[in-house]
Amino acid sequence: MPVRTVAVRLALAALAVAPAGALAQGTGGTEPAVQFPAGTIPVGVLVGGVDVSGLAGLDARQRVYDQLVTPRRVPMPVTAGGKQFTIAPDAVGYRADVDQAIVQAFQQAPAAGTTVDLPVAQSVDRQKLREVLTWRATQYEVGGKDAAVTLRGVQPIIRQARLGSEIDVPRSVALLTPAFTQARPATPYALPVKRVRPTVTSVGPVIVVDKSSFKLRLYRGTTRPGGKVMKRIRSYPIAIGQSAYPTPTGNYSVVSKQVNPTWFPPDSPWAAGLGPVPPGPGNPLGTRWIGTSAPGIGMHGTPNPSSIGSMASHGCIRMYISDVENLYPRVEVGTRVFIRN
Repeated sequence: MPVRTVAVRLALAALAVAPAGALAQGTGGTEPAVQFPAGTIPVGVLVGGVDVSGLAGLDARQRVYDQLVTPRRVPMPVTAGGKQFTIAPDAVGYRADVDQAIVQAFQQAPAAGTTVDLPVAQSVDRQKLREVLTWRATQYEVGGKDAAVTLRGVQPIIRQARLGSEIDVPRSVALLTPAFTQARPATPYALPVKRVRPTVTSVGPVIVVDKSSFKLRLYRGTTRPGGKVMKRIRSYPIAIGQSAYPTPTGNYSVVSKQVNPTWFPPDSPWAAGLGPVPPGPGNPLGTRWIGTSAPGIGMHGTPNPSSIGSMASHGCIRMYISDVENLYPRVEVGTRVFIRN
């Protein structure tokens, strides 16, 4: 959908509701656009289906406007996505060249008992129609909903992705361009609508850290109607933060992954004087690091397996080295991480 400034939107809004005759030139004023011949139009001559036999130029012009043009300058009723609105013909540049048709009417000489019906050239500015429909589309679009995951307690639930809809502007322009030059139908024109796909249509792995049970659970699932419960893949015992350095609760995501990481001490009193520890048996992070969007908090192995099942860390989520190595390839950057008490 094109981005428009407030000024342009307001201008288009004014056009879309402009009263008939407010903008058109040469389609209903008191002065004709051309000079009509003297005398009257021959018998048997029609202009746009309107009988103008025996009329002078101005009278014929008025009759054609009353019977042909004026009904076509009534706002066009349309529907989109079950909602109805109108489009003012003047807003889309509707024109009817009645004067030229009347000049031609004076030149006709129908045989006795026959008629000649001269067409009135009518037109719509397709660019203006496109602009009005584009503006309307921003009002009547229904955005698609991305697939998402919510928690019910500590159980992840999938919210199904849903298609959105919006006015199909090119097809609507093609439909309405000739419609403005025809008699109004009894029912509104139904504008073509196109589907808008959501950005996220499936759900990958999800991690739920349940601090109360010292468990990290891995789930996986895809979107299905009705918001299905995700399937648990694995459950891992963990250690969490001490009371002085609690593991934060909240909704996060995986932001980094490292194999055989180097441990760099954080800027914290408890780590003062501790230097970087390279990969190896004594590394506090073990062999894998899965960092989250919670600052400084991640899942990692530990060289102290006896701490698993307790509040022993400085906020991170400790795992057995074999468990974090099992988890590591199952998750990716962007995987959702829910941490709950």
